[in-house]
Amino acid sequence: MKFGWSFLALACIAISSCVTKKQYQALEASKTEMEASLKRKNDDCVEKNAALVASIAQLEAEKGEKQKHISALKDTIETCQMQLDENLQYIRNLGSSLDAQRQNLAQEINEKNKTLATKELELNTALAKAEAERARLEQLRKELEKTSQRVKDLEAELSKKERAVRELKEAIAKALAGFENLDIKVEYRNGKVYVILPEKLLFASASIDVDPKGREALIEIGKALNKQPDVQMAIEGHTDNIPMKGAIKDNWDLSVLRATSIARILIADANTNPKRIQAVGRGDTQPVAGNDTPEGRAKNRRTEIVLTPQLDKILEILNN
Repeated sequence: MKFGWSFLALACIAISSCVTKKQYQALEASKTEMEASLKRKNDDCVEKNAALVASIAQLEAEKGEKQKHISALKDTIETCQMQLDENLQYIRNLGSSLDAQRQNLAQEINEKNKTLATKELELNTALAKAEAERARLEQLRKELEKTSQRVKDLEAELSKKERAVRELKEAIAKALAGFENLDIKVEYRNGKVYVILPEKLLFASASIDVDPKGREALIEIGKALNKQPDVQMAIEGHTDNIPMKGAIKDNWDLSVLRATSIARILIADANTNPKRIQAVGRGDTQPVAGNDTPEGRAKNRRTEIVLTPQLDKILEILNN
């Protein structure tokens, strides 16, 4: 700017030495106008410079604020990055933990499934056993019902048999009413009727021939038994232990022959069905008293007619 002014001064001196007044005035006016223009431009530059300085100051201030904001953002970003890193590490750790838990859970589920399968198999086995047991119990129930019915039928038959045996005992006792003084006994034992005839009623000593009084008693017994066709008869001969002398070999033979003699009288004189009669000799094997006294031996020398009601119905029930 100083160079411009010096140039103008020199120009003016040069011109003043060789130009006219009019020219000088024109130059002066041009100079004034130029100075004014330059001043305006300078003022404009000063104003713009001030504006620029203010703008620069504002920008510097804004730059400081921005730098502070950027610094804060950097801190925030660093904090967030650290938090993010921590979160990522936590997520990785959590993922590892979840993987381990998933594996453990899968293994546990596998074990549970195996246990469940075992339990299911055991349950199915138990159910099968329970069903088999139920079927067995049902079968037992049915069998029990049948058995109960058989028991009822058997009890009815036994009661019927018991009643028949007692009636038989009463009938035999009634048939022998005229022989009270001959020591005849009619007993009921174990579902059977025993007619016990002493030797003195039927036989002489060592004889197998029945006396008339004994024959009469046997005929009455036979008539009573003919009214009971379902009753079976076992005629058992018994002796004492005194050895036999004479034609009969021993007491066994004697007991058999006496039982046979009685059977023949029942068949021939009382018309008893021989199929109902069994003659048995017991000899001295079943004494009812001691053989060391005459009284005891007399009790042992006896004939027992054992009367047994027909058991076919009872046996049928038992077999079924």
